[in-house]
Amino acid sequence: MLKLFSFVIAVSLFSIDSHAQSAPAGSAINTIDFELPVDQSMHYMTRQSWTTRDGLPHNSINAIAQDKQGFLWFGTWQGPVRFDGKDFDIYDDIRVTGLPDIGIFSIALNPCDDSIYVAGARGGISRFHDNRWLPLEPAPPFVNEVEIDSNCTIWVSSSEQGLINYENNERVSQFTTDNGLPSNNVYQARVDTEGNLWAATAGGLMVKKSGATQFQRVEGLPDNRIRKLFLDHDGRLLVGTGSGLFQQQGESFTFKKLLPDINYTISAINRTQDGALWLGTYRNGILRFFKGELQQVTTETGLPNNHVLDILEDQEGSVWVSTHGGLMQFRRSLFTTMQSHNGLAGDFVRTVYEFKNKLYVGTSSGISQLTESRLTTFEAPHPLANQSVLSFEQYQDQLLIGTYTNGLFMWDGERVTQHLTADSVLHSEEVRALTTSNEYGIFLGSPTGVTQLIKTDQGWQTRTITTQDGIQNNYITALRVINDELWIASVSGVSVVDLTTSMDGKWTVKQLDFSDLHNAQLTFQITHKGPYVFLATDRGLIYHHQKNNTWQIINRDQGLPFDNYLAMSFDGDANIWLGSNRGAIFIAHDVFGKFLDGTINKLSYQRFTEVDGMGSSQVNSGGPSMIRSDSGRVWMSTARGVSSVAPSDLKAMVQIAPPAVIASVTADGKRVSYGSRIPADTQRLVVNYAGLGYLMADHIEYQVRLVGFDDQWLPRGSMTTSEYTSLPANDYVFQVRAAYPGGAWSEPVSFAFTRSEHPWQQSWFWLTIALAGIAITTILVRARIRFLSNQRTQLELMVAEKTKELKGLARQDSLTQLGNRRAFDEQLQYEVKRCERSAQPLSLAIIDVDHFKLINDRYLHVIGDQVLIELSALLSNMLRDVDYIARWGGEEFALLMPETNAKEALKAAERIRQTVEYTSFNHLANELSVTVSIGVASSEHYPNHSALLAAADKALYEAKQNGRNRTELA
Repeated sequence: MLKLFSFVIAVSLFSIDSHAQSAPAGSAINTIDFELPVDQSMHYMTRQSWTTRDGLPHNSINAIAQDKQGFLWFGTWQGPVRFDGKDFDIYDDIRVTGLPDIGIFSIALNPCDDSIYVAGARGGISRFHDNRWLPLEPAPPFVNEVEIDSNCTIWVSSSEQGLINYENNERVSQFTTDNGLPSNNVYQARVDTEGNLWAATAGGLMVKKSGATQFQRVEGLPDNRIRKLFLDHDGRLLVGTGSGLFQQQGESFTFKKLLPDINYTISAINRTQDGALWLGTYRNGILRFFKGELQQVTTETGLPNNHVLDILEDQEGSVWVSTHGGLMQFRRSLFTTMQSHNGLAGDFVRTVYEFKNKLYVGTSSGISQLTESRLTTFEAPHPLANQSVLSFEQYQDQLLIGTYTNGLFMWDGERVTQHLTADSVLHSEEVRALTTSNEYGIFLGSPTGVTQLIKTDQGWQTRTITTQDGIQNNYITALRVINDELWIASVSGVSVVDLTTSMDGKWTVKQLDFSDLHNAQLTFQITHKGPYVFLATDRGLIYHHQKNNTWQIINRDQGLPFDNYLAMSFDGDANIWLGSNRGAIFIAHDVFGKFLDGTINKLSYQRFTEVDGMGSSQVNSGGPSMIRSDSGRVWMSTARGVSSVAPSDLKAMVQIAPPAVIASVTADGKRVSYGSRIPADTQRLVVNYAGLGYLMADHIEYQVRLVGFDDQWLPRGSMTTSEYTSLPANDYVFQVRAAYPGGAWSEPVSFAFTRSEHPWQQSWFWLTIALAGIAITTILVRARIRFLSNQRTQLELMVAEKTKELKGLARQDSLTQLGNRRAFDEQLQYEVKRCERSAQPLSLAIIDVDHFKLINDRYLHVIGDQVLIELSALLSNMLRDVDYIARWGGEEFALLMPETNAKEALKAAERIRQTVEYTSFNHLANELSVTVSIGVASSEHYPNHSALLAAADKALYEAKQNGRNRTELA
């Protein structure tokens, strides 16, 4: 069972006494012994950082808190910030928060009512509760910290007037030098389980014992600034000072230095649920002390800034570290990655293989071995040192190692037993692929074809398979012996050699025809499982059922995100993993089974990248580059290390359901409160929601339902907005729930509202109308019915004719007979709403005739008008039925392209531009040529109609500026 572990470095060098290629004395292996399992080491946690480039208003995050819903809160110099894993809500309007300024230095959660308290430089304190800001009586400036104890008493530490106490959000008392404090500059306060009040001051640590009225100094600690206080899980106080960390001894008032060798200035402290002690420092980054091992991350290893301001463990167990340079999250990695800075031979990994309970990692810079407790890398002058490895395979208890420039090595686990090169038996030093068979020997793939090696008493005998024998190309990418057949993949296709009929003479080669499988040519890996042969190709995953002799391909058409796949493997639960240059694709076993038996025709998948712990999204090709180890883990070669994932880890992680929250509900743009009644004429209701999960925030999925309209749960994918139009009058409850892919759903959260009835939808209205109608009918019907009927008919005809005439005049351009700008604006608003409902893209193109004024000046306006008429006819003939074109004004036309993304719209616009350019207008005037400039924009990037118009117009301007007769995309 191969597992992966974290480490502290302990290097030992030892000699390899013997191998077939005599190693120089002192051949070395660099050995790193692991002390901690990977899932217990901060070096293997996934790290993600945020700065102002990612939406933060300021890079200095002074404080962090999390409310009971799951929102993260950050105190910044540009206001308090709420974070849901994707979006930052910035509360920088002091008219809303009631604060005197926006600089927030402290933030705290009140556990009694889930309120968030923020305090700033000028002494302002405000409370966020039930989506409202409620300011408190200000404290003196500068507020260093707000602390709320278990009794919900608020303690405000100020820099000028000591410690202020609030109860029930009212200021009730104050502690200063008159109460024994050495200084009125108090940085922090804590109340312990015994009721003792501790104060960190500029003059040392002070304590007011339970029942006492005066503070007294705590001896044995530095008598200068105390930086940080933290109540540990056992109730003891941890104290951060300018010379290290101190720990309270039992229930006494004495302290002893913890971690005596660490003399850093401690600026933040936290103890996580796993027992790890996290320490933030003033200039030395973040420290983690766990099971006797001290680990450190600084700017040299990825921390945004070495001055750590706060540390928080969230409800899912992720650790958040705030600095002066941004925010960093440390979370459990779904993927575990080892790289060169961990001791791996190199970062560019091409191939992985398991041999004798060790994982071998072949990189462009050498070979490493992994076991349960050790990482080993071959170093010079060992013969395997610095080899650029392309392929691995096992043959008769030997590991075959194919290299880029040095032929083939054979390794028995202790020594190199043989080294074959082009100087001996090989036909190329470059061994790109390997496969073996006890009966047929070793097959090597190189850029010059396939070489078969068979061991005899006289040595190695060789035979070659090249294009002269019938394979498509000599450049070999993958090999596999399946039963008595050799499958050969080259850059030009796949061939199969019947080994039973090819032993004595000519090779029996059959070329496979993939013309019906999207003309796939490049095959990177061949996998055999059960009755199926799988090929990872440049056109998708091809699978062949050997018994039924059927061939199929899986790519975008079957629901996958793209077509090109470089590797494939099954994990210990028979789930499928595909490697690509854009991440690892996971397909659950039951989903793939249903696809194979025809129950479903579209595959659901998950795509994992660097944010999930992969060293790089680029999974390389190699021989093989993705395998399943005996433990069930999947190992993959990436451009930045070797990454692995266990199906059990994926199961465990997705079972943690991220809590769902409803962020806002608006009716026609106006905010709606819970339980309220929205007007009867409401046209559009929009609900924004989020899943507050931070382990895999980019993978959270949602389901919604609107009880009273549709009681079924509707999948929404990763969309965090639901919209309803023209709802009938009724009582409704909107519900949303969230989950990680394939995991448990969270408890649904609800939002109740009522849509009012129009008067005519109420019974009293119709009763009144009925009574009035009876009375009027009784008086007037008999006398006037014939006259009114005739009059009505004549008037309706007249009105209809006039209305039709006016509508036509109001909406149609008289010159081109196209719709005018008014008609286009109406159509644009309609299409924008329709694309929002259908979640389909909408694209807009604005077309402008180049140098139209010169045409009018040179050929007169009559010719210019005729150009516009013919151009409008030309454009109309090029459009689809769903497209809509109008004369925008002057020499400009506007084109709407529903259900068209930006890339497709740009192609269509370019086709229009080229058609106009090559259309002759000489029949109107000699030497008359017409070109157009086009600006294109898409709702994918500009979701409302105003932004879409502005973007297209800007793109048109760029086309003009860049020389005209161009198409530009916004």
